[in-house]
Amino acid sequence: MFYRLIIAGLAALCLAGAATAQDNPIVKRLADFTQAYNAKDAAAISGFYTEKAALLPPRSKALVGREPIAAHYAKAFAEGVGGLSYKVLEIEQTNPETAIEIGETQVKLGAQTIVGRSLHVWKQRDGQWFLHRDIYQLVAVSQ
Repeated sequence: MFYRLIIAGLAALCLAGAATAQDNPIVKRLADFTQAYNAKDAAAISGFYTEKAALLPPRSKALVGREPIAAHYAKAFAEGVGGLSYKVLEIEQTNPETAIEIGETQVKLGAQTIVGRSLHVWKQRDGQWFLHRDIYQLVAVSQ
């Protein structure tokens, strides 16, 4: 059960080249998200999501809205999850206000490393990118 909580923040993904360049605003947002995750700041993490965002963890119901998403991350952190590293694989901007991003994640839980994959739908609001849909899967667990 704790594995679905672990991957929640993995959160996080899309094409090589200019779309994944460090000056891409979504790449910057993911770096800031990773920083908040590693600080175990569930409230800050929820601020990366739109107000009607949906987090879709494996084997769990959809969590809609910032409050349930923050609670999900807080529970994962309380169980010892941390040390997120995130790699953007692809970003495709589908229109001026929407982008799809695919990435790979690693988090730590004690001596275990949990590897995941995520797909994010981003929405731009008032010049800032926010996670609107966040789905992830567990790929591997290693010691």
